[in-house]
Amino acid sequence: MPTLSFRADSASHSKTVSGKKQGDKIKLNHSDLLTYDVAVRPDVQRLIGNVSFSHGNATMTCDSAYLNESEQVFEAFGNVHMVQADTIKMYGQYLHYDGRTKLARLRKDVKLENKTTTVFTDSLDYDRVADIAYYFEGGTVTDAQNTLTSDYGQFEPKTNNAEFRYNVKLVNDSTEMTTLHLLYNTRTRVGLYDGDTQIKSDSGLIVSKRGTYDLNANVGVLLDRSEVYSGNRMLVGDSIYYDGTVKFGEAFGRMELHDTLQRASLYGDYGYFDGQRNYGFASGRAYGLDYSQKDTLYVGADTLELISFKRDFLADTTNLYPARVQGDSLMRELRAHKHVKVYREDAQAIADSMSYVGVDSVLSLYGKPFLWSDARQMSGDTVIFYFRNKKLDYSDILGRALGIEQMPDNKSYFNQIKADAIRAYMQDSTIRRIEAKGAKVESIFYMKEDKRKQYSGVNRMLSGGMILDLDSGHLKKSYWHGEVAGKMYPIEMAAAQKADKLEEFNWAVERRPQSPEDVVPNDSLVKHYTLVDLRKFSGAKAALDIYTPYDKKQKENRMIADSIRAKIYESVKDYDYPYIRKLRDDAPAAYVYKTNELLDIKRWQYNPFSAQGAPVASNTSTFTGMLDVKHSKEE
Repeated sequence: MPTLSFRADSASHSKTVSGKKQGDKIKLNHSDLLTYDVAVRPDVQRLIGNVSFSHGNATMTCDSAYLNESEQVFEAFGNVHMVQADTIKMYGQYLHYDGRTKLARLRKDVKLENKTTTVFTDSLDYDRVADIAYYFEGGTVTDAQNTLTSDYGQFEPKTNNAEFRYNVKLVNDSTEMTTLHLLYNTRTRVGLYDGDTQIKSDSGLIVSKRGTYDLNANVGVLLDRSEVYSGNRMLVGDSIYYDGTVKFGEAFGRMELHDTLQRASLYGDYGYFDGQRNYGFASGRAYGLDYSQKDTLYVGADTLELISFKRDFLADTTNLYPARVQGDSLMRELRAHKHVKVYREDAQAIADSMSYVGVDSVLSLYGKPFLWSDARQMSGDTVIFYFRNKKLDYSDILGRALGIEQMPDNKSYFNQIKADAIRAYMQDSTIRRIEAKGAKVESIFYMKEDKRKQYSGVNRMLSGGMILDLDSGHLKKSYWHGEVAGKMYPIEMAAAQKADKLEEFNWAVERRPQSPEDVVPNDSLVKHYTLVDLRKFSGAKAALDIYTPYDKKQKENRMIADSIRAKIYESVKDYDYPYIRKLRDDAPAAYVYKTNELLDIKRWQYNPFSAQGAPVASNTSTFTGMLDVKHSKEE
């Protein structure tokens, strides 16, 4: 068969392969040797030695090649090197190139690189028209800080946008991310993930199904009921804004904050945690649990705070944010504000505000609280409980103290004590001694005949002080001191002469929490502005764009917030418990970016917690957004 060969001196000139248009033709720039067999494959030329092609703004070199003029296709072998517009370089051992579709298929030891990114794989296809390179048998992508591997990946060199699917793993010096699907920009280092995802970093662990993460800023917006673990704390929410650098997490929708070391949890429509200051906050049908004692303490209020601090800070109640300290030296305080409800198996209460210090086991109720235990009710300006060995030791009622006990065998009879201060000592959850002090101590006791076991009279006393000893809830001894005056009324005459009730008598049992569920507020304190999905924003610092649409409204509400702080301070200053409501600090101006996109507005969904003290599982919400305080009529 006739075979034609040409040496380098005759094949080094430019040779154009015919095509539909002049601009579509593949140009053979050089080959040391050119051969072809007219009888077998007249349109295919074999090129050997320093082969060079060009097509548009791309050049390709190799050791040898087969060139098909009529199909505008060539196959390149050995030391393949392809350059696109001096910005994209590709290497491999084999290349199949179609000049009509401008599709390059590289195989074996393939590498693609531009100014910021390098791709390694054994099989890579590059579409010059779409400017997309993709691999499908596993590959690795690296930039200055990250190494990313996946089963499938595609990369746009001009935009640095990349997409990865299946067994995706991103690793750098401080972060490791695994996910099913990742959209990532190798220049901005912002990624949008979809599917089961874990992000491990020096600041903790993120478990999420959908969201965006800025690896430069270590900031993310996490959707679809995500979880953030940092030390001994876990933050859960329908959507979460998280800054790993400062360990700050902000949750929207069915928020949960768990502290396993302090054995306490917060729940609410909205909440956040500041890891540097060891401070947690919850609002919007907020409630909390403290399970550090034998009996779990359930607390519900408009707002809740969980604060950890050194013992040195205990005396400074105005210091809401102590300096950062080591975890093993921390103590815990749980605070509740406005419309407080408390439930424990052995006691229940309502108040305007509350403080519970775990290390000293002291529970303080402020703002005319009511406390119930068994058939007893106590009220005053302030009520303080002291626990010892995880049991209630004694309680103090300070200021306009009033104690009421309902008789077990007659619901209309009530023992009553009124004083400036009352202390009740407990034993096995039962009152064993009552001490009443003040300039004017008033008491009413129903007397029962031992033989007939029937009530015979009402004893009404006035004194300068009183001590009562009880056994199993029954009065055994009583002591009065100071000036004492009193009168015994026959049982049938006491009510008619209005001797059976003190002037301040108020049996408020209808307000008593009957179960843990009763502490959860019925109405949210806030209006909810929500972002439906992540398609509304993109780019570097994308996570922070979520706040821009609400910036104006937040500024408008600042004066109202200041007024709220002032009112709350006035309401508690008389109780020696100064409190200034802490609203979340504004984000630094450097992190705020503008967006022209409108946001969809929807309502939050919320489920109260079960009797076991945990939220009911429900369908995932995709909402995220900021909150606007809605003031109650009382304020």
